[in-house]
Amino acid sequence: MIRIALLPGDGVGEEVLDGPTRLLRRLAERGQVEVTGPWPVGARAAAETGDVLPAGTLTACDAADAVLLGAVGEDPRVPAGVCPRPEVALHRLRERYDLRISVREIPFGDGRELTVVRNLIGGSYGGADDRVLREDGSEAADVLRLTRERVAEVVHTACDVLARRGGGRLVSVDKANLYATGRLWRQVAGDVARERGIEVEHRYVDRAAFELGSGAPVPDVLVTEGLLGDILSDLAAGRAGSPALCGSASLHPGEPVRGRCVGLFEPAHGSAPRRALRNQVDPLGGFLALAALLRHFPATREAGERVRAAVDTVLRAGPWTYDLAPEGGAAASTSEVADAVLAAFGSAEPSAPASPSAEPAGVEAVEVLEEPAVRVPADVLETWTAEVLETVGARPSHARDAARVLAYADLSGIDSHGVARLPAYVGAIGNGVIAVDGEPSVHSDGGAVALVDGSDLLGHPVTTFAFDEAVARARRYGVGWVNVRRSSHHGASGCYVYDAARLGLVGLAATNTGPVVAPTGAARPFLGTNPLALGVPVPGEEPLVFDMATSAVAAGKFEIALRLGKPVPLGWGVDAEGRPTTDPAAVFPGRGALLPLGSDRERSSHKGYGLGLLVELLTAVLAGGPTAPGVGNLTFRSGARSPGTSHLVVVLDPARLGDPEAIGAGAARLLAELRALAPVDPELPVRTPGQRAAAERARRREHGIPLDAETHRALQALAGEVGRPLAAVARG
Repeated sequence: MIRIALLPGDGVGEEVLDGPTRLLRRLAERGQVEVTGPWPVGARAAAETGDVLPAGTLTACDAADAVLLGAVGEDPRVPAGVCPRPEVALHRLRERYDLRISVREIPFGDGRELTVVRNLIGGSYGGADDRVLREDGSEAADVLRLTRERVAEVVHTACDVLARRGGGRLVSVDKANLYATGRLWRQVAGDVARERGIEVEHRYVDRAAFELGSGAPVPDVLVTEGLLGDILSDLAAGRAGSPALCGSASLHPGEPVRGRCVGLFEPAHGSAPRRALRNQVDPLGGFLALAALLRHFPATREAGERVRAAVDTVLRAGPWTYDLAPEGGAAASTSEVADAVLAAFGSAEPSAPASPSAEPAGVEAVEVLEEPAVRVPADVLETWTAEVLETVGARPSHARDAARVLAYADLSGIDSHGVARLPAYVGAIGNGVIAVDGEPSVHSDGGAVALVDGSDLLGHPVTTFAFDEAVARARRYGVGWVNVRRSSHHGASGCYVYDAARLGLVGLAATNTGPVVAPTGAARPFLGTNPLALGVPVPGEEPLVFDMATSAVAAGKFEIALRLGKPVPLGWGVDAEGRPTTDPAAVFPGRGALLPLGSDRERSSHKGYGLGLLVELLTAVLAGGPTAPGVGNLTFRSGARSPGTSHLVVVLDPARLGDPEAIGAGAARLLAELRALAPVDPELPVRTPGQRAAAERARRREHGIPLDAETHRALQALAGEVGRPLAAVARG
């Protein structure tokens, strides 16, 4: 599995990497890649830390196989003069990992593609000793120096690219009629091409520029000196229609070596500060960079080809941002184009076989299993969920966050917290119980500790915001403790600690809920189910995730039982008279009470009660939010008050405690010893927390998300209400 460090950087960097990051999360859930970050770099990093390439970012890059970068340069959030040369971060990364060769790919949308290969070290990109500027500003000199060895490795790389493409035209560009370096370039290019059995065409740079700028046929691969290639690749992108149509890779020559950073991949358009933060820049360059990254490694080459195919689909059929939209036509937003690429990527993915009568797009692409279940590909269901939430008013990023958390629950087999909850969220938005306008914000900042105000929004984007804040603080201080108030139900708490563990961090998440649990000895409900989750990274396998309600079971288990018309086990709840019952309708919602973990005194229910109380103190009381009796419940009835839910997210960087590899090895060893214990029943081996969910994620990624008949009917009804079609499923 390859590890990728994400460096969004400056200006439009975050926006153009949003879509590629979402796609990488899908691949990470399948175990195809490991993603760390986002890590600060460039002008914003300098403004925050005093360094364009902070130590934490450098450490993350050292541990990665490749870096995916958004942009470095000017940023509208950084005052002028704070960081005059953010591009130094790029130079330092290239020097550190000896990334000597640039490969840029420019698609033309009609099946043609130009690859420009050039050097990044030597030639016009010589070192500091080759550049002289007199202090009085009267004279400057740059020494252009090339060696046969460096030219040869660039041309060999170009020949490798041509071979992977199955052949084509190779054009070498120089200025041999003027410069000695040009004559050397032409000689070496010819020698290498003959050695490789490839025909090479030579061009002077002025002729090459004319051909690229006119209607002349485009070569398949163009190889040239660094500065010439920089200019010619931009000219080619202009001919293709946009500076965004250029994915750039800075590479170490040769085959990838596992365990060292061998490539820096980025869109070539820069930070575009005047376009930043407007949701209008073209994100295709980010996807082209991601495609190049994935195609560079054998293990992810197929995924990279599918990313590239998705880009080609959108490039041909739209939607297009302002740079590519036809004159007089409506321009799509950054997020709309990114969503289209993700949808095209999803449509090309291997999935469970579909019913012959099922439609090919959207949530209609389902596989019918046995009655009453249907299965929906996870990516399809996640995309549709986000579309539904966006349709009813949620901001696109909020809708995506919520859909991601629901998808995690469905993939992990936590059906009580997955898409089955979507109708309730939609109803709460429609009733004004959950807000859609506004953003979560840091209400108070105490360094390693912060308080976030959720603005009564969906709990998923609020907690995602808090999680990002906690991660940033953990990177800086070793630990990040973030309390949240004025939020709502945030889904499966395990999703957030799972994300932390995948970043190599330890995560803890907790939330209070409305009053549904009767404390030990009490005659009525007073506390919530108050779930608590912990995630720990384990090298070589999925993170350990321990996600539990402090009640005997989560409230969602009662919802499932009610939906399926099934009884619940004795010990889960009591009726309005305090009598134990197996009838879910006598317990939930609001009729009886759930019991604390342990169920009764003999089974130590006081411990579950104590844990629930502890969560209440650490969430609501510390955040200054209402305690359980003042929190809206999960039914989100019309006219109800805003939920007022409080959360806690804590993230710890274990590297601050010792050698992270030794800590990871200790965790892996402990889990292996537990699983090796002799079981009482050979059919029921000893498992560790999160092991079942990890196996379920693998199964459901392959076969899709199972929906019971009632949930499927509810989603069909919701689809009709909001105008996001969910076609009837063929039976039989």
